[in-house]
Amino acid sequence: MYQISRSIYRELEADIIEDRLHADGPTNHERVLHACEAAVHRLTTDRHYFARPSRTLFNDIRAFFPMSAQLHVYRVVDRYLTGVPQFVILGAGFDTRAFRLPEGTHVRSFEVDTPKTLAIAQEVLRRADLDAGSVTFVSADFEREDWLVRLVESGFDATRPALFLWEGVTPYLERAAVAATLQKISSTAPGSVVAFDYVTTELLESRSLYLRAVRASLRAGGEPLKFGVDSTPPSSEHLAELLRSCGLAIAEQRTLGTETNGRRAWGGFGVAVVR
Repeated sequence: MYQISRSIYRELEADIIEDRLHADGPTNHERVLHACEAAVHRLTTDRHYFARPSRTLFNDIRAFFPMSAQLHVYRVVDRYLTGVPQFVILGAGFDTRAFRLPEGTHVRSFEVDTPKTLAIAQEVLRRADLDAGSVTFVSADFEREDWLVRLVESGFDATRPALFLWEGVTPYLERAAVAATLQKISSTAPGSVVAFDYVTTELLESRSLYLRAVRASLRAGGEPLKFGVDSTPPSSEHLAELLRSCGLAIAEQRTLGTETNGRRAWGGFGVAVVR
């Protein structure tokens, strides 16, 4: 908590000091800083913080979290999963989607992530007495290992189409690792689909108070933002160009945030297919 709060303070220090010279009492910048520190404190000390999300966590983040975006992901998965025999969650973390597939869904599910993360996830499943036999866990580091080789070694059939779900991962990888992952997906069977989210360079470069605080806290936590699609409008064209360069064809795209000549989108969702 101390490292995160100090990192936020260092990022915003100049603005906070400048505001103190022109205001009596707490400024808006200071209020934001105190709110950041209070949120981090609650995350690390208050065991009831997640007990009632409708009264705590959800109210804290609802202004920044596009609920319709998650609904979009669910719809994409439901739509494409019916036409493929394999489902791969890249950077699965603690995603439980593979355990919540509709009854009668006949797909083989794989979860790919680092050994440490998968070990924790499997331990949680064991303690919850949940049957994980329907999911194959594949240990791999996207930036250091060939995850597709590991996937095939674990029973994935590269000659049959699959749905790859890649959520909340690309911002934390170097551009080369993002491109390499997309290229590996493009080498799988025709008809394969990858659904993913992304941020734009607006999130990495914006000087807004809130986004600077977000970047500072992520750096302090050891997970800095590294990759973003070019935010120059229209950002969808830059995404399509990236996908084409990796051998994929864009099928769907949704922009998050207002995009005009004067404003830039901060992220989006994409669906690409292997022809």
